Amino acid sequence: MSKTKERIIDTALMMFNEEGASSVSTNHIAKELGISTGNLYYYYKNKEEIIRAILEKMIQEWDVVWQAPSSTWRPTLEDLKSVIRISFQLEWKYRFFYRELIVLMKIDPKLRERHQQIQAQRMIEQKKFFQYFIESGVLSIPDDQSKVEALLTISWIISNYWLAFLETNGEEISEDKIEKGIELIMMVIQPYINEGGVAKWRKKKIKCQEEHF
Repeated sequence: MSKTKERIIDTALMMFNEEGASSVSTNHIAKELGISTGNLYYYYKNKEEIIRAILEKMIQEWDVVWQAPSSTWRPTLEDLKSVIRISFQLEWKYRFFYRELIVLMKIDPKLRERHQQIQAQRMIEQKKFFQYFIESGVLSIPDDQSKVEALLTISWIISNYWLAFLETNGEEISEDKIEKGIELIMMVIQPYINEGGVAKWRKKKIKCQEEHF
């Protein structure tokens, strides 16, 4: 991606977050950048294309979150909290998208199709990701797949809309509020946390570390 395209995306994201996508036109973006509207149209034909490009950038950043470091990775409960924390941080970075998702998808069928595609993909990835925590003994999920699906769906809803919920109440987003969101998701999965497995894994991890000294 050229530097100008990156500047357009970064500036549009900043303006959409602050003012709302519906209130920002391509003319506003061009003026903020100090370029002509014609120059902006050379890179993006309209605002819908800019928003789709922002979505793709967001997808790339999410790709890193839901990929395990290696096939032999054995995570801890703190690793799970860390992933949830990063998720909230990314949702705040691209907050306009979550605030206005329904309207944006109605305006742009291509955006709707891409979002639905990636949402289905993410649910599969998250299910696979959770498997690492099951294998490491952090979580103990029942064989009933409907409960697994429900757990992932509830966690997804909290993750995607917790920050928007706070904003509708006029609350300022802070690290404390993000930690509260993490606590909510942990409360949902609390019945499936295998404390014995966590303790066992931590003991094993400490032993391995000691053996390296």
